[in-house]
Amino acid sequence: MSKSAYQSLDERTAPVSVIIPAYNCERFIREAIESVQSQTVAVAEIVVVDDGSSDRTYEIATDLGARVIRQSNRGVSAARNVGIRAATQPWIALLDADDVWDPHKIEFQWAAIEQYPESGLVYCYLTPFVDSSCNDSSLRESFSKPTEFVESTAPEEGLSYYQRVPEHFLATEVAYCPSTATIRRDALLAVGLFDEALHFYEDYECFLRILANYPLLIVEKPLVQHRIHDRNVSHNRSESNLIFVKLIDRLNQYPEKYPPGAARALDNSTYWPFFLTIARSLLEEGRMRSARFVLSRYLKRTYSSRALFLWCLTLLGPNAFKSLLALKRSMEKTWTRTKPTKA
Repeated sequence: MSKSAYQSLDERTAPVSVIIPAYNCERFIREAIESVQSQTVAVAEIVVVDDGSSDRTYEIATDLGARVIRQSNRGVSAARNVGIRAATQPWIALLDADDVWDPHKIEFQWAAIEQYPESGLVYCYLTPFVDSSCNDSSLRESFSKPTEFVESTAPEEGLSYYQRVPEHFLATEVAYCPSTATIRRDALLAVGLFDEALHFYEDYECFLRILANYPLLIVEKPLVQHRIHDRNVSHNRSESNLIFVKLIDRLNQYPEKYPPGAARALDNSTYWPFFLTIARSLLEEGRMRSARFVLSRYLKRTYSSRALFLWCLTLLGPNAFKSLLALKRSMEKTWTRTKPTKA
């Protein structure tokens, strides 16, 4: 994208379509859209994809002047894909309906793009915060309140550009929050958009496919506030962890679709103990087949007597496992009560 393309629009407008998938987000959608409308460099259009909402999401987004596309509920990936296909601009900025942008987000990212126009994926840092409506005390302890956004420093400061992404980045540094990302539309179309069959890690998987073919550009500033609340889909930990294991399988099965080293970056001994935690959670939920899948993957990589024992437990029915677990806990309580105390 050349600078002339930017100047062909209004002086303070970037050729960016903002895509906001929304499902029953009347509590947050106004703040999200207004954070886009408050940008120091405006975007060309805001496209909200109402994914079958039954609340006032559509009315609020329409009243704020966004272009709204309505569809039956098909999930966030399908909603993003519909918005991307309908977009009129060469760059796509993603924003989840419950997140908020810093006023300088587009200004800084567009300035970075003008320096490195061959980039395919541009993202920034974020600050997670717990919404005031959240009743989960553990979340409140884990995340801070929203911080003040950055001051308007020179946008060209704090940039990292990678023609080819280093392997260690693939496991720890690639953006996990779509709200930070601005992406070439032609790159998204070329790699096949978001995988609508994935309900977790769909953004990470899509970004990896882009990085297999296009450079990465990072604006090293926290320009997004990522809201944590009771309805966050990511709270379904056991399912998201199961998808993580399946994603590793996919990276190993189709290495040509992803950056070199992507499978190796995730499929390493650092993550293997995590598999046991995942399997144990699935067992307690009565999901024996899924737990067996995870444990089989673990045992293919390394031997563990605990993993083998848990694998054997997956052969029990859910009720039998719950009875065994209840017996174990009862025996532990009895042992604790009868344990001799030191004089």
